[in-house]
Amino acid sequence: MNNLKISQTSIKIITDEFKYIANKMRGTNDPLEKVFFFSGAYGVLPRVFNQEYDPLLIHMHMILQTSYNTINARVQEITRGIEKIIKIPSNYYNILENIIEMLAEKIDKRQDLSEPLQKISILTYALIGNGYYLLQKGILIL
Repeated sequence: MNNLKISQTSIKIITDEFKYIANKMRGTNDPLEKVFFFSGAYGVLPRVFNQEYDPLLIHMHMILQTSYNTINARVQEITRGIEKIIKIPSNYYNILENIIEMLAEKIDKRQDLSEPLQKISILTYALIGNGYYLLQKGILIL
Protein backbone atom coordinates (compact mmCIF):
# COMPACT_ATOMS: atom_id res chain seq x y z
CA MET A 1 0.00 0.00 0.00
CA ASN A 2 1.18 3.48 -0.87
CA ASN A 3 0.48 5.47 2.31
CA LEU A 4 2.66 7.51 4.65
CA LYS A 5 4.09 6.07 7.83
CA ILE A 6 4.70 9.28 9.75
CA SER A 7 3.31 10.84 12.93
CA GLN A 8 -0.07 12.49 13.16
CA THR A 9 1.73 15.79 13.81
CA SER A 10 3.55 15.54 10.48
CA ILE A 11 0.35 14.48 8.73
CA LYS A 12 -1.35 17.62 10.09
CA ILE A 13 1.49 19.88 8.91
CA ILE A 14 1.17 18.55 5.36
CA THR A 15 -2.62 18.42 5.16
CA ASP A 16 -3.10 21.88 6.67
CA GLU A 17 -0.66 23.30 4.13
CA PHE A 18 -2.30 21.50 1.20
CA LYS A 19 -5.74 22.77 2.22
CA TYR A 20 -4.35 26.31 2.59
CA ILE A 21 -2.74 26.09 -0.86
CA ALA A 22 -5.94 24.90 -2.54
CA ASN A 23 -7.91 27.67 -0.83
CA LYS A 24 -5.43 30.38 -1.86
CA MET A 25 -5.41 29.09 -5.45
CA ARG A 26 -9.21 29.26 -5.54
CA GLY A 27 -9.02 32.84 -4.27
CA THR A 28 -7.32 34.21 -7.37
CA ASN A 29 -7.91 34.19 -11.11
CA ASP A 30 -4.30 35.07 -11.91
CA PRO A 31 -2.48 32.02 -13.34
CA LEU A 32 0.87 33.27 -12.01
CA GLU A 33 -0.55 33.55 -8.47
CA LYS A 34 -2.13 30.11 -8.74
CA VAL A 35 1.22 28.61 -9.70
CA PHE A 36 2.96 30.57 -6.94
CA PHE A 37 0.65 29.08 -4.31
CA PHE A 38 0.97 25.63 -5.86
CA SER A 39 4.73 25.77 -5.24
CA GLY A 40 3.98 25.40 -1.53
CA ALA A 41 2.78 21.83 -2.11
CA TYR A 42 6.25 20.48 -2.75
CA GLY A 43 7.81 23.11 -0.47
CA VAL A 44 6.19 21.81 2.72
CA LEU A 45 7.46 18.25 2.30
CA PRO A 46 11.20 18.78 3.07
CA ARG A 47 10.22 20.46 6.34
CA VAL A 48 8.62 17.15 7.29
CA PHE A 49 11.08 14.65 5.82
CA ASN A 50 14.02 16.48 7.38
CA GLN A 51 12.49 15.55 10.74
CA GLU A 52 10.64 12.34 9.94
CA TYR A 53 11.77 10.36 6.91
CA ASP A 54 9.48 8.28 4.75
CA PRO A 55 10.43 7.33 1.16
CA LEU A 56 6.90 8.18 0.01
CA LEU A 57 7.51 11.80 1.06
CA ILE A 58 10.45 11.93 -1.36
CA HIS A 59 8.33 10.32 -4.09
CA MET A 60 5.53 12.84 -3.53
CA HIS A 61 8.03 15.72 -3.38
CA MET A 62 9.57 14.78 -6.72
CA ILE A 63 6.17 14.49 -8.44
CA LEU A 64 4.94 17.81 -7.02
CA GLN A 65 8.20 19.63 -7.73
CA THR A 66 8.35 18.34 -11.30
CA SER A 67 4.70 19.27 -11.76
CA TYR A 68 5.30 22.77 -10.41
CA ASN A 69 8.36 23.27 -12.66
CA THR A 70 6.48 22.08 -15.75
CA ILE A 71 3.30 24.06 -15.06
CA ASN A 72 5.23 27.19 -14.12
CA ALA A 73 7.36 27.02 -17.27
CA ARG A 74 4.27 26.65 -19.46
CA VAL A 75 2.40 29.50 -17.73
CA GLN A 76 5.46 31.75 -18.09
CA GLU A 77 5.76 30.90 -21.80
CA ILE A 78 2.07 31.55 -22.44
CA THR A 79 2.09 34.78 -20.41
CA ARG A 80 5.11 36.08 -22.34
CA GLY A 81 3.62 35.11 -25.69
CA ILE A 82 6.34 32.53 -26.40
CA GLU A 83 4.00 29.53 -26.47
CA LYS A 84 1.35 29.87 -29.17
CA ILE A 85 0.09 26.30 -29.55
CA ILE A 86 -0.33 24.67 -26.16
CA LYS A 87 -3.21 26.19 -24.20
CA ILE A 88 -4.14 25.63 -20.58
CA PRO A 89 -7.63 24.07 -20.46
CA SER A 90 -10.26 26.27 -18.80
CA ASN A 91 -10.85 23.74 -16.01
CA TYR A 92 -7.13 23.04 -15.44
CA TYR A 93 -6.62 24.94 -12.20
CA ASN A 94 -9.90 23.70 -10.76
CA ILE A 95 -8.72 20.14 -11.37
CA LEU A 96 -5.33 20.93 -9.82
CA GLU A 97 -6.98 22.42 -6.71
CA ASN A 98 -9.21 19.36 -6.39
CA ILE A 99 -6.23 17.02 -6.66
CA ILE A 100 -4.37 18.90 -3.93
CA GLU A 101 -7.44 18.58 -1.70
CA MET A 102 -7.77 14.88 -2.59
CA LEU A 103 -4.13 14.38 -1.68
CA ALA A 104 -4.67 16.11 1.67
CA GLU A 105 -7.72 13.98 2.39
CA LYS A 106 -5.99 10.71 1.52
CA ILE A 107 -2.93 11.65 3.58
CA ASP A 108 -5.15 12.58 6.53
CA LYS A 109 -7.02 9.27 6.31
CA ARG A 110 -3.75 7.37 5.74
CA GLN A 111 -5.06 6.02 2.47
CA ASP A 112 -3.22 5.01 -0.67
CA LEU A 113 -1.78 8.03 -2.52
CA SER A 114 -1.41 6.44 -5.95
CA GLU A 115 -4.58 7.97 -7.42
CA PRO A 116 -3.90 11.66 -6.67
CA LEU A 117 -0.20 11.31 -7.58
CA GLN A 118 -1.16 9.70 -10.89
CA LYS A 119 -3.78 12.39 -11.53
CA ILE A 120 -1.28 15.20 -10.98
CA SER A 121 1.21 13.48 -13.28
CA ILE A 122 -1.39 13.22 -16.04
CA LEU A 123 -2.52 16.81 -15.48
CA THR A 124 1.08 17.99 -15.78
CA TYR A 125 1.71 15.84 -18.85
CA ALA A 126 -1.17 17.63 -20.60
CA LEU A 127 0.99 20.78 -20.76
CA ILE A 128 3.89 19.26 -22.68
CA GLY A 129 3.93 18.59 -26.41
CA ASN A 130 2.89 14.94 -26.60
CA GLY A 131 0.53 15.25 -23.63
CA TYR A 132 -1.26 18.19 -25.24
CA TYR A 133 -1.47 16.24 -28.49
CA LEU A 134 -3.05 13.28 -26.64
CA LEU A 135 -5.42 15.70 -24.89
CA GLN A 136 -6.50 17.13 -28.26
CA LYS A 137 -7.06 13.62 -29.62
CA GLY A 138 -9.26 12.78 -26.63
CA ILE A 139 -6.91 10.03 -25.43
CA LEU A 140 -5.59 11.90 -22.38
CA ILE A 141 -8.49 12.64 -20.06
CA LEU A 142 -8.15 15.18 -17.28
